[in-house]
Amino acid sequence: AEKIIDAYGIPHISTGDMFRAAMQNETALGLEAKSYMDKGALVPDEVTNGIVKERLAEPDTEKGFLLDGFPRTLDQAKALDAMLKDLNKKIDAVIDIHVGEEILVERLAGRFICSNCGATYHKIFNPTKVEDTCDRCGGHEFYQR
Repeated sequence: AEKIIDAYGIPHISTGDMFRAAMQNETALGLEAKSYMDKGALVPDEVTNGIVKERLAEPDTEKGFLLDGFPRTLDQAKALDAMLKDLNKKIDAVIDIHVGEEILVERLAGRFICSNCGATYHKIFNPTKVEDTCDRCGGHEFYQR
């Protein structure tokens, strides 16, 4: 993803990042998403779709964007089509990456998130620079999903 966004000068739009930003900014949709995530439940499509549409409407997406983790369902794909039509945007290419289950489990099991700001780390692939200290906010409390 990094090589693509650097080469084309487009934003990397990750649903996880969008959820964290919306929660941190305490938007209506962000607070609604947080209520589900705090319970360990999946965020409903209506909420996810709303957060994605808000993000796609931002000016930095005019030259393009890289969606990461969306759409995940047929209903989300249909909603994306409608969003793009409303925003007068289109998708030029799709990259579908398949990763083995063992690698996915390793990546998921090693992830941890700053409780204060939502920054995401991985114990092997992206650890904090100072052990047990968030690089972004200096927080010391983390959680795993």
